[in-house]
Amino acid sequence: MSKTIFLTGATGFLGCHLAHQFLSQGDTVWALVRSKEDVDTQSRLQQAVLNVGDLPDEALGRLGVVKGTVHDPPEQLHEKLRAETDARIDEVWHSAAIFNFKPRDKAKVEATNIQGTQNLLDLTVQLHPEAHPRFVYISTAYCAGRENNTAVPEHIPPQIEDFRSIYEWSKHEAECRVQAMQKKAGLDAFILRPSIIIGTPETAVECNSGYYQVVGALHRLRDTLKENIGEQFDGNVHTRLLGNPDTPLNLIPIDFVVDGMLNVTQQSQLATQGLKLFNITNEAAPTLGQVHEAVTKSLNIHGLDLVSQADLDAKEMHPIEKIINRRISFQAPYMYEMIHFSTDCFRQYVPKETLPTPNVDVDYLIRLNENSMGG
Repeated sequence: MSKTIFLTGATGFLGCHLAHQFLSQGDTVWALVRSKEDVDTQSRLQQAVLNVGDLPDEALGRLGVVKGTVHDPPEQLHEKLRAETDARIDEVWHSAAIFNFKPRDKAKVEATNIQGTQNLLDLTVQLHPEAHPRFVYISTAYCAGRENNTAVPEHIPPQIEDFRSIYEWSKHEAECRVQAMQKKAGLDAFILRPSIIIGTPETAVECNSGYYQVVGALHRLRDTLKENIGEQFDGNVHTRLLGNPDTPLNLIPIDFVVDGMLNVTQQSQLATQGLKLFNITNEAAPTLGQVHEAVTKSLNIHGLDLVSQADLDAKEMHPIEKIINRRISFQAPYMYEMIHFSTDCFRQYVPKETLPTPNVDVDYLIRLNENSMGG
């Protein structure tokens, strides 16, 4: 049965893939999209979705825009949505977030990732007081702090004291808001936690966060050295990065993430009041050593060394090392900490026979990198 879905973050990497899949299966999507000067909002949204893949005109006709942001108070969001449609909203999917991670950005992150989530929760309760829409919150598998590295559980830990960043803290706090509203209003609520989302070697949608920030920074390093050194450049970048080659880097392809999310949320036995939480991660994640091999082969460089903190501190960093390590400081903790995830709850409803574990090996990553770098 087709549904009407209110979606935030639809122009983002995950959001546009979700919107495309919803439309492909016959659903109607109303997307909350920020207005930009001199840019038609409907066209921008439509282009983001079509970047994922072609859709017939009939499907695109089921894609609508609600102009606004998650910062808007729930009453305003309600008015804006109802100005566009009086249809019953079956599900609210909240994917929008910002990835700022430094303490100086705390107020901005709190306003978007925590208060923004609260605004969407309040909107959900206001929409149909007699029977609330389902609420689906897109969190991150990296929101349980360092205390839970051995196996991030598929529930919300009661107390966390050691977060790696303001971003992680904000996603945990937002999960707590979802949990509190679920109990208060009796919502049918999901929290879905993907790990580090990457594309496929065929992905046409550009992504500028996470894994791609690291690859992009190294790509620029190589090109800068080639330009400055000229023909004498032999591919040696002479750069140390903080990282443990044995650390699993939980990269998860976008198609697995979307299929996993839709599989688990479409389970009829889960259409009940209560909070359902699932880690959507790669149970056969590549190691940082494999990622390093793929990146150096893709860029045709050498002299990029993964070192311990002690080795990094033993010798003063040269200017390029400082720049690169600063540019990837958000990703740095995940490059040396041993973080593992429980997926027992997820696999109870989406077994490997239905959705096999993805094989993100060196060859896959090389093809992914070459695609993202334009061949």
